[in-house]
Amino acid sequence: MTRFGYFASLEEFSPAACLEQVTLAEEAGFETVWVNDHFHPWFDHLADGSEAHGGNCWSWLPAALERTDDVEIGTGVTAILERYHPANVAHQLATLCELYPERVFLGLGTGEALNERPLGYERPAYGERARRTAEAIRVIRALFEGSFVDFDGEFWELDGANLYTGPEETPPIHVAGSGRTSARLAGDLGDGYVTVYEDPERVEEELFPAVERGVEKSARNGTLDDVEKTVHIHVAYDEDESRALEACEPWRCTLLPIVFEADVADPRYLQSHGDKVSERAMRDAFVVTDDPQDLLDVTETYVDAGFDQIVYQSSSPDQAAFCEVVREEVMPSF
Repeated sequence: MTRFGYFASLEEFSPAACLEQVTLAEEAGFETVWVNDHFHPWFDHLADGSEAHGGNCWSWLPAALERTDDVEIGTGVTAILERYHPANVAHQLATLCELYPERVFLGLGTGEALNERPLGYERPAYGERARRTAEAIRVIRALFEGSFVDFDGEFWELDGANLYTGPEETPPIHVAGSGRTSARLAGDLGDGYVTVYEDPERVEEELFPAVERGVEKSARNGTLDDVEKTVHIHVAYDEDESRALEACEPWRCTLLPIVFEADVADPRYLQSHGDKVSERAMRDAFVVTDDPQDLLDVTETYVDAGFDQIVYQSSSPDQAAFCEVVREEVMPSF
């Protein structure tokens, strides 16, 4: 059965607003909530001219878990490059898992400059970022599954490190990426693979086979079905379609591949380039609609492509109305 997730954007909404959204999501039947882990947001201001937000997910997570009862909550996604030591991430996860058993997961990605450059760190090339991510997963798993761990890696070391508090099993780790290397990494070391609104044909012909090759490389003796496959879809629903489109405008810079490749971390600069993206491109990349059938159709497309979990990043002006539409018009079909 398809699982449904909700994305809480601490860039687009205040921490308090995101807490209200999590409550709405759980009441509507969403099973997971994903929250971004960024130092800078992707943009400087919202469509109405007000300032963007930049809440810290690790401060927000316990409040969200305490406010809800059953929904699983985790990062979407964390980059462990320079600003975090993987042992510190494991330490925070272990405490959350102790307080909220079986409700916490970790999403990992290879990161953007907006997390590293503001803190004075260089952003490594992709190959190094992928190796750092793989090593971070090994460190985190070693700490959860062992005692007084020594680790001498390419990037990090442990000297008799021990997690006194927390479960003995690692919480689920989902690895995000839109290329074959990250997909293989997810199959090898992760419990899940996460990608964004992708061409379903490319997913089926290139990305899922890469995940499967990772599974074959791993020691899990499993299959592709053992890796939860998740897609994040950016949507905006409103009875006034023009309002839905306007709400998506700050996210236009994320449609430019260069912003993921360039070593740029100033949201003002990123947004100035995003402002040049056309309305047509926005409509092609985001699901902007006043018709619940469009939400149903895009969901069906990705379920048919083989995804186990559908996560909506909703820029909808009325989040309660969006959750209600998904509950009434989309979820019953899956």
